[in-house]
Amino acid sequence: MPKPIVSPPGLDIDFNDPAQNLEAFTRVFVDTNPDHYSVGWYSGTVYAVIGDSSQIIPLMGIDGIGTTRCQPIEGAAGYRAMNRELAYYKDLQTGAYLDAWVNPLNNETCEPFPIHNMTVNAEMTPMMKMDVEGTMVEYPFLPPWEFLGPQAQSTFELHASVPSELQPDEWPRESSGPKTRISEMFMRFCQIDDLANKDLTSIPYIGVWTRLSSWFPWMLMGQAEGHLFFRCNMTKYARHEDLPADFLAKAEKDHPEYMVPPEFKDWGKHNDSTFNMYKKERTPKA
Repeated sequence: MPKPIVSPPGLDIDFNDPAQNLEAFTRVFVDTNPDHYSVGWYSGTVYAVIGDSSQIIPLMGIDGIGTTRCQPIEGAAGYRAMNRELAYYKDLQTGAYLDAWVNPLNNETCEPFPIHNMTVNAEMTPMMKMDVEGTMVEYPFLPPWEFLGPQAQSTFELHASVPSELQPDEWPRESSGPKTRISEMFMRFCQIDDLANKDLTSIPYIGVWTRLSSWFPWMLMGQAEGHLFFRCNMTKYARHEDLPADFLAKAEKDHPEYMVPPEFKDWGKHNDSTFNMYKKERTPKA
C-alpha cells in the first residue's frame, strides 16, 4: 500500500481520494477546462549512455512542446488527455536547430527527424491507459505528492518495454532491436496557494523531464550497445505566442499543423511516436 498523502494546513484537497488527486494533477499538468488548452514547453540535452562504467556523452540539444487539451470522463474519476507533440534538435555549441548531424558514436552523417506526433492520447484515471508503440499499457495511477515549504511537487512516471514498430530484420540500421524501451519521469513544482485556489483550472509550474529510451532510428545506431538519456527543464504556457521566438518561427514555418490543439473527436486513434512516424515517412537505409 502506498504511504498516505498528508495535505499541508490550509490545503483542502484529499490526495488519497483518486478524484481529488487527479483533478489537482490535471490542473497542474494542463487545464481542467475542456474549452482551454495549454502548451507544455521543454528544453534540454540528449545524452548517450554506453556500458556501466563509461561517462554519458552529450549529443545534442532539444526544444519541444506538447499542446494538450483535457476532458473529464463522465461518471468516473479522471480525464482524457489529447496531446500533440513537436520538437527539434539543436547544436550544443551554437544553439542552432540541426538540418544535419554527424553522429560521434559511428561517424555517420544523419538527417535529424523532428518529433512530430499528431496524436498522443492518454486516459488519466486510477488505472492509467496509454497506447505505447502500438501496445496498450495499463497500470495503477494515483500521483504522489510532496510539499516543500510553499511549494507542492507532483510526479508522473511511465516505464515500458514493448515490441518495436521497427523490427531489425526490415530496419537493420535503424532498429535498436525487437523491443523498444521507454521510461519517462516528470516532476512538476507549483505553489500550494495556487492549488488551494479552486478558481484556477490551470496552475503554473516549473519542472524537470527525464527520459530513457532506445536509440532513435535516424541516428543509424542499429543494435549497438547503449541507450539515450534526456534531461530537460519544463514549464507551461497558456498560448503558443509565449514560446521562445526561434522555436516559434521554425514551428510556424515547418510544422504549423502541430501548433493547433487536438480535437476530442480524435480520441481512440493510434498514438504516434518517433518510431512509427519514422516508419511512415522514411525507408530503410542500405
